[in-house]
Amino acid sequence: MVREAHNFKVIGYEIPKNCCATYFPETNVLVPLDSFAHTTKTPASKSVIITVEAN
Repeated sequence: MVREAHNFKVIGYEIPKNCCATYFPETNVLVPLDSFAHTTKTPASKSVIITVEAN
């Protein structure tokens, strides 16, 4: 399944290679539907694999 977030601006920061930082809840759409905390039912977004593409 492909989940997408559109209309974001990519800005470079000095963070470790292959890492990404985002704002939530705007990017909750990138978190797989079955990836959530079982007690609170909130998205578990600590380690989500993403691909960034120009549109």
